[in-house]
Amino acid sequence: MFRTILLCSLGLTTLSSAATHNITSIFSSSLSPGAQIFLPSDTNYTEDVTQRWTTYDAPTYIGAIKPATVKDIQNIVTLAASNKIPFLATAGGHGATITYVNCTNGIEIDISNFNTVSIDASNNTMTVGGAVRFEDIIPPLYEAGKELPTGTAPCVGLVGATIGGGIGNLQGLHGLILDSLLSVELVTPSGDVLTVSTSENADLFWAIRGAGANFGIITSATYKIYNATNNGLAMSANYLFPASENRSVWEIFQSFDETLPPELSLTAYSGFNQTTQEMELIVNAIYYGPKEEGVSYLTNFAALNATETNLMMVAWPNVTSSMAFGADGDACTTGSYLNTWGLGLAETNIDTYTTFFNELQAFSQAHPDYSGIFVVDRYSSAAAAAVPANSTSYGYGYRNINSHLLFENSYPSDNSTLDNAVNSFMRSIRSQFQRTSGFSEMEIYLNYAHGDEGADVWYSPQHLPKLSQLKS
Repeated sequence: MFRTILLCSLGLTTLSSAATHNITSIFSSSLSPGAQIFLPSDTNYTEDVTQRWTTYDAPTYIGAIKPATVKDIQNIVTLAASNKIPFLATAGGHGATITYVNCTNGIEIDISNFNTVSIDASNNTMTVGGAVRFEDIIPPLYEAGKELPTGTAPCVGLVGATIGGGIGNLQGLHGLILDSLLSVELVTPSGDVLTVSTSENADLFWAIRGAGANFGIITSATYKIYNATNNGLAMSANYLFPASENRSVWEIFQSFDETLPPELSLTAYSGFNQTTQEMELIVNAIYYGPKEEGVSYLTNFAALNATETNLMMVAWPNVTSSMAFGADGDACTTGSYLNTWGLGLAETNIDTYTTFFNELQAFSQAHPDYSGIFVVDRYSSAAAAAVPANSTSYGYGYRNINSHLLFENSYPSDNSTLDNAVNSFMRSIRSQFQRTSGFSEMEIYLNYAHGDEGADVWYSPQHLPKLSQLKS
C-alpha cells in the first residue's frame, strides 16, 4: 500500500548498516568535478549544506552530496541503492512532516546547484532548476511583466511547494501552483531520467502533481506564467488587534466564507505576548487591484479597535515583506525546533475559533517555555475548485478548502514533558476544528500535514489505488 509522504528511498530494515559506509569512497569516483561531498564532521558543514527549517523529527544523515549535473544525481541514486543507503533530496528544506524521522543514516542530496531561472515572456513559460526558491523567481517575473502563484515564505522551494499543491495569495486568480506546472525532468528512484508532462509519461505527471515527493527527484520544471495583475501592484493592509477583539475578527472571516473575491487574500496570525501575558492577533489583507477597491472589502476590520494599522500599495516583489507589519517571522530561519500541525476548513465556525484562541492563551500562560503561532491562510478556492479533481493526484477534497490552518509550536527540544503536552493539546484542537470544518472527513493541505493523518488524508481514498499501482 502507498503509505509514504516523501521520497526516502530503500526499506528501513536495511538502514542499520548505512552508518558504517564511507560515502567518499563510494561516490567520489562517479561524480563530476563540480560535485561536492560533505561530512557532518566538516567544520563548515552547516554553512555548506542546506539546513532544515525545523529540526523536529528530522532525518539523520551520514553525509551530504551536492551534485552539479543530472548525471551526478543519477549516479548518486544508483550507487545509494546498490549500497542500501537511503537518500533524500533537499532544496528549500521546509518539509516539516514527522515522517521524515523514518529516514535515518541516509544521504542528503542537496540540489542547490540546480538554481537557474529562464523566462520566455513571449510564450508565457518559465523553466527553473529544481532548487529554485520563490525569492529567485518573483523579481525576474515582475521585471518581465509576468507572475506565477507563489507561497508567502520567500525561501521555500518552488518545486517542493508545487508537488504538494502550492497555495498562496494569487491562487484565487490562477489556481494552485501545480495547476500551472507544464512539465518536469525527473530522476526516478532507479536512476532513470524522464521528461514528464501531459504528453510524455502522463500517468507519472498526474502522480507528481500532488504526490511528487514519492516518485523521484525533479531537476527542472516548466511552468505557465501570466501577465501581471494590476501592473504588478497590490494593496497590503495590516491590523493589530488585542485579544478582546478576536471573536469579532472571526465573525468577519466568516462573512467571507461564500464571497471572498479572487483578488483578495486574508492571513491571520495569533500569538502570545510574553510581556502583556495576553494573546495578540494580526490580520493582513492582500488585494491585487486598485487601492480603493481593496479598501472597500476591509471596512469591517477598520471598524474594530485595532491598536495599530497600516495600508500601502506595494510592488509584487515586496508583498511578502509587507505582511504582518513587515515581520518576516521564522519562515527563513533554519535549525529551529518547530512542531507543526495543520488542517483544512470549508467554513468558519466562530465558536471553535474563539474557544481555541482562549485555550491557546491559557496553554501559553501555563507553559512559559512554549511559544506558539496560529496562522490562518484564507484564499479564494474558486480557481482551484474549477480544475477537475481527478486531473491530478492532489487530494480529492483539498481544492475546496477555504481556510488553511497552520499551528507552529516552538519550545526547547530537550523538554519531553512539554513535547507530550503540546502534542496532546494539538490533537485535541485539531479534533475540535475538524468537527466544525464543514468537511465530513479530514482535509489538509499536504505541505501542512503533521504526518500522523494517514495516506487516506494525504492523498484521498479516490487517488490511492492509482498511486499505489504507479509506485509498485
